[in-house]
Amino acid sequence: MNMPKKLLLGAGAVLLATQAFALPCPPGNPPTNCAPPTGAILDLNGTPVPHQYTQYFTSFVATGTTTNLSFAFREDPAFLYLDDVSVTTGVSSNLLLNPGFELGPVGANGPTDWTFLNSFGATFAGVVSNVGAHSGTNAYYDGAVQAYDGITQGIATIIGDTYNVSFWLNDNGGLTTFSRLSTNGNVTGTGGNGIDLLVYGGAIPTLPPIPEPPLYVLMGVGLATIGWLRRRRQAR
Repeated sequence: MNMPKKLLLGAGAVLLATQAFALPCPPGNPPTNCAPPTGAILDLNGTPVPHQYTQYFTSFVATGTTTNLSFAFREDPAFLYLDDVSVTTGVSSNLLLNPGFELGPVGANGPTDWTFLNSFGATFAGVVSNVGAHSGTNAYYDGAVQAYDGITQGIATIIGDTYNVSFWLNDNGGLTTFSRLSTNGNVTGTGGNGIDLLVYGGAIPTLPPIPEPPLYVLMGVGLATIGWLRRRRQAR
């Protein structure tokens, strides 16, 4: 699983999903330097990239009776490992199902009890891996290129209660600082330096569609005006 990305092209690791991660990304295939969804409760942008397993912590206050815990990934030249995710209230046991991905299935984009998200079709999307786990056998292994993919799981929550999130993260590449976007001039492939992980606690993170270019708006106004004039002449 540590092979260079250029050797993994065509491996079939991409799965399209329609329900989330609709990002403000320039049109094109493959995607081009897409930004992540807003609203994260944790964004590692600007912090050091761990090259051995490191534990991270964050929290959220529930605003509904169901809350989605979601992770968004991007790693242009290499891969991130996520393992041993936990959500507790401080006194409860882990509320997540399959938190360490031990139920597999190995090689699948969507781990058991999680939903995979990749509406922009990022290549080298995440899969369950039986190599490089923090504990047990499996971890989630993700190297989405020039766009973000993700996984999400809904849990029952009590409005107003605080939920503590922890997880272990590792990276097998050479980048040293998390960055939401590629800043080295490469915005199309694995030569970019975009690498980030974001955590969301709430609804599945989405963004509105890309606004229509002004040209199409003006064309729409023009066509509507022509139709109005034609109907007026017919009435006369």
